[in-house]
Amino acid sequence: MDSLLLKKKQSKMKPARMGRYANLGRQKSPHRRPKWTPPGKLGEFVTWWRGLPAKKKALFIVLPILAFLIIVPVVTYIMLANDIKDPERLMNRNNTGIVLQDTNGKAFYSVGRAEHRSDVALANISDSMKKALIASEDKDFYKHGGFNPLSILRALVTRTGGGSTLTQQLVKNTLLSDEHSYFRKYQELFMAIAVEQNYSKDQILAMYLNSVYFGENAFGVEEAAKAYFNTTPDKLDVAQSAMLVGLLPAPTAYSPISGNKNYAKERQNTVLSRMVKNGFITEDQKNAAATQELAYGAGAKKNEASIAPHFAEMVISQLSKKYGYEKVMRSGYQVKTTLDASAQQTLTGNIATQMKYINRMGGSNASGIIVDPTNGEVRALAGSADYNNEKWGKVNMVTTARQTGSSFKPIYYANALADGTITPATVFDDKVKDFGGGYVPRDADRRETSRGKASVRQALNWSLNIPSVEVMQKYGISKSISAAKKLGITTLSDNTSGYGLSLALGSAEIPLVEMANAYAAFANNGQQYDVTMVSEINNKFGKQIFAREHKGRQAISQQGAYLISNVLSDAATRARIFGSSITVPGNRTVAVKTGTTNDNRDAWAIGYNPQYVVGVWVGNNDNTVMRSGGSDMAGPIFKGTMSALLKGKADVKFNVPGGIVQRAVCRENGGLAAKAGGNTYNEYFMSGALPTESCNAEPTTISVCNLATGKVESIKEDEFSESKYSKDTANCKAAVEQVCDLSTGKVVSIDANEYNSTKYSRDTANCASSQRVTVCDTQTGKIVAIPKSQATASRYSRDTANCVAKDDDSDNDNTGGGTNNNGGSTTPSNPGGNTTPTNP
Repeated sequence: MDSLLLKKKQSKMKPARMGRYANLGRQKSPHRRPKWTPPGKLGEFVTWWRGLPAKKKALFIVLPILAFLIIVPVVTYIMLANDIKDPERLMNRNNTGIVLQDTNGKAFYSVGRAEHRSDVALANISDSMKKALIASEDKDFYKHGGFNPLSILRALVTRTGGGSTLTQQLVKNTLLSDEHSYFRKYQELFMAIAVEQNYSKDQILAMYLNSVYFGENAFGVEEAAKAYFNTTPDKLDVAQSAMLVGLLPAPTAYSPISGNKNYAKERQNTVLSRMVKNGFITEDQKNAAATQELAYGAGAKKNEASIAPHFAEMVISQLSKKYGYEKVMRSGYQVKTTLDASAQQTLTGNIATQMKYINRMGGSNASGIIVDPTNGEVRALAGSADYNNEKWGKVNMVTTARQTGSSFKPIYYANALADGTITPATVFDDKVKDFGGGYVPRDADRRETSRGKASVRQALNWSLNIPSVEVMQKYGISKSISAAKKLGITTLSDNTSGYGLSLALGSAEIPLVEMANAYAAFANNGQQYDVTMVSEINNKFGKQIFAREHKGRQAISQQGAYLISNVLSDAATRARIFGSSITVPGNRTVAVKTGTTNDNRDAWAIGYNPQYVVGVWVGNNDNTVMRSGGSDMAGPIFKGTMSALLKGKADVKFNVPGGIVQRAVCRENGGLAAKAGGNTYNEYFMSGALPTESCNAEPTTISVCNLATGKVESIKEDEFSESKYSKDTANCKAAVEQVCDLSTGKVVSIDANEYNSTKYSRDTANCASSQRVTVCDTQTGKIVAIPKSQATASRYSRDTANCVAKDDDSDNDNTGGGTNNNGGSTTPSNPGGNTTPTNP
């Protein structure tokens, strides 16, 4: 009955309206989509792995992890077992410090060297020192077994310090690296347990206090008490102890002597607060210690007798950044540097020689650097003229950014040449004009009107400002900055809108080391290396820690590097403005560029050849003006240094790469000439960036020796004939010929232009019979030359001093006026007096 009522009720119900696609989502595809499997061996492994049961998969994952967790501490312990059992090796506090060696292996700087340090018994260390250490670094030191699980978990999650116990710190500082990784933390934990198994808590605490690094080159509490407070460990009070313990996280930065005093005070207060919190002192003791005025000691001993103190500081700074200063000191690093002691002495000697003149001209300081362009190694570096000067001696001006003046010009010139935007022959107007916004640069000599125009070669060698601004305007400020960055210059901003065209004249500030290395790329065919000062590092156990690898990069094209080097090494063009003031003597191939900033505040000179780059800065650290600039102030230091470096060495030319050609161009417009002429010169170009203009070559006028006259004269080159002229004008004289001297009857040599037929005969074969003598013709009363054989006739007399005609009646009838009578004077048949009578 109930079933009938139910069916009836259901029949009255209206069916629910369903969407057209309502059931599509519930339908299952009759075919399962196969899982993607990679091809090859990997695919076979994936297929195999999918076929494994879940339990076997878990075993394959868990077992290697367990094996790793077990094997790592065992292997680490085996490797370091001897160190753990030997307290001295565990503390690793002897033979510490740093030794720097030059390229020949000779030490020139050392710091913090200590062969052996004695132990200070725990009983001879003040209670305040022990309490401060435990309160700040490991409050549960006497309770744990070497590690604190909660602290380690926090350190692993946050990857920051604070998780290590004193035992772990002892292990970390002496046995393991200070690398922050899960693997190192795991090693550290098990080594701490091993140390706890071998030593008592008091022994561990004593070892820690005798070996921990406190900064100021002080290892252990004894050296720290002496360096910071000039006292002994047993006399350290609460304030002093809190200060020393507060330094431990970052001793160099927190040092109240050489670091930040404010940080040091903050760290002291932190330690005092922890001592109060852990019940070691009262609040009143804390306040008394916090307000106590501390008298500090001398700190670390400085080694200022080095020949290269700034170089040494830079090396130690680099090592500290890479490895940590404490590790460098504790490891006793023996560092082979790139310093050439001879080059260093040459550089510093030339600086010292120039300083008297620099001082007279209003300057006070100078710095310099020598770089090997083939590998980027620094051969010499002087950060200041006097390291011991209290005001500015410690400031390293090689790494300090200063305005570069015209020494910046080659940076963008070179890249504009490399890109084909300009050529060495491109001619620019040298005329005063407004480049926009009221920017009206002038040339340093203010002689723009007399020049009118200048080629790129001339503009760069003469350091002309107006054409240089034209070059940057043509090449582009943005591209110029990008080019500088490619050459290793880091101080220019990426925001190019902050620079104007004054950048072309060196308004940006750049360190000397970066400028010198940019020039090094020019010297080395465009190949550049990072500046380096370290060749090799070995620790105190003789293990090699680092070895230099030379990896270069192409900072500019080979063609661009050659063109800029060829232009800057053109001493002949440069001499018109600078004379020989910055030219290295001996006809050396050396490129050089000077720079001077506004009011002579900075003076630069940077030059190079394929072997060396020498960079020099002169000025005042406080930016005071001077009375002279780059070529006069920095130039002599560069010239003297480079001359000494190259003495006795063969001249090395810049390599001419493929794609460089030489063509004749006209001086007027830099256009290509079909041939050489009087108005052309030969210039270097990239084969794909030749001048688009052309010009007509004028006939060339040359100086020659006229062989006929023996005189130097000028002729057109196409008129030259080897039979008439010689190009050897230095030894110019007339041609010599063999003739017969009629007066002696001998063959003699005379200049061809001296020949006279009355004195000489070219008939040298019959010279003896051709001899003539001078006689008086008594018939005419004249002196004549006749063959010697006829001189005996009565008609002639040897008395030429009294030569007159003889009286003769038959020949002296003047009344009738015969045909041979000419006014009473007898006219001989030889009126010239030189014809020999037929019958004398």
